[in-house]
Amino acid sequence: MLKRAFQALIVFLFIISLAIFVTINSVWLFRLSIPLFHLTDQTGLTTSQMMHEYLKMISYLQLPWQTSLHFDFFASSSQGLQHFKDVRSLVMVNNLVMLISGVASWLVLNKLVQNKQLYNLLNPLRILVTIIIGIAGIMLVNFDQAFIWFHQLFFRNDYWLFDPNRDEVINMLPDGFFALCFLLFGALVSIGILVLLLMIRYQIKAAKKD
Repeated sequence: MLKRAFQALIVFLFIISLAIFVTINSVWLFRLSIPLFHLTDQTGLTTSQMMHEYLKMISYLQLPWQTSLHFDFFASSSQGLQHFKDVRSLVMVNNLVMLISGVASWLVLNKLVQNKQLYNLLNPLRILVTIIIGIAGIMLVNFDQAFIWFHQLFFRNDYWLFDPNRDEVINMLPDGFFALCFLLFGALVSIGILVLLLMIRYQIKAAKKD
């Protein structure tokens, strides 16, 4: 039972970390948010200027060799820049988890497929899905409070409480944008789980025919 749970956890970690990676790098989602949340009015910048700043931010978060962040059109405080540094550390950890769990998941799934034992993942997967649904429910009921809990859990300081006058970049990152990111993340995780469940279902049907 512990072996099955561990195998399911490895695969699930890959699905989660991959969903986070794709969400962070979905620049198109921010581009969509500019007219949706009237960000040109909120920031006083053009769409191209905001995209320039956003791409600089994503590059800093994702590229290990880019060790500093400087905005061309926004003022920044030392606390604000420290928060981006803290976020960057979490992103790097997630990327590492994605790579390791990706290789481990391939090995696990390949072995289970060859041995026709994918069904071993079914019960542990159901438990993990139940937990995710519970967390998603809390987020949907009160996203603002969940957003606060998330930051309190992962950050040791309150630098994430940006002052729009000192860290102007927050003006182009409204709560609505983060809500869209959460929805995209949830959709990607759901797709990953659905693909896995379809694989399990297919193998069970094939076994019954044999």
